[in-house]
Amino acid sequence: NLHATHTRKKHNKVMEEEKPQRLACTIVAVDATSDFSYMVCSVCEKPLPSFNDLCKFCRRNAFRAGSFGSKRLFRLLMSIASDSKVFRVICFDRAAKVLFGCSAEEFFDFAKLHPFSAANAG
Repeated sequence: NLHATHTRKKHNKVMEEEKPQRLACTIVAVDATSDFSYMVCSVCEKPLPSFNDLCKFCRRNAFRAGSFGSKRLFRLLMSIASDSKVFRVICFDRAAKVLFGCSAEEFFDFAKLHPFSAANAG
């Protein structure tokens, strides 16, 4: 059955391309038009919608003083380039902390104190 064999080979080729690879890459752009972070419940780390301050998973008010609170995590849209291709990726909290050298909360506080720092760095 030629069609099934061709499909299977094509499927195997796709699977081979999805295997993790180690590449030397350079960050070429970070999307400054989108939010670099998002709020999560500090207990379960589930995302909190901006219009609702109640964690529906923990049933706790994450923004009210005296509750468990919320915290900010990184979520950066960026473009990275290898020697042959440019990839658009989302860089989440663990990797972004390494790149920035601080937490998303610390970076947010810095940006509030120095609102023109991004423009001056660019």
